[in-house]
Amino acid sequence: MIVDIFIPCFVDQLYPETGFNMVKVLEQLGCEVHYNPNQTCCGQPAYNAGYWEQAKETGNKFLSDFSETDYIVAP
Repeated sequence: MIVDIFIPCFVDQLYPETGFNMVKVLEQLGCEVHYNPNQTCCGQPAYNAGYWEQAKETGNKFLSDFSETDYIVAP
C-alpha cells in the first residue's frame, strides 16, 4: 500500500520525532511511504484566527498537492 504523509507545521516545529516515528511504523506495517516536499500548512491556524479567505487559499493548495493520493496519513 502506498501512503502519502502530511506533516502539519506544528508537528514539524514542535515534535519532529513524531513524523519520523510515524514513517517507521508505517514502513514496519509494509507501507510504501511518500512525502511531498511541496506540502505546506493546511490552513488551520488562519481558519482558527478568522482569516477564512487565506485559509481557503491554503486549503486549496493542500487539495492540489494531494490530489493524486489515495491515502493521506497525518500524526
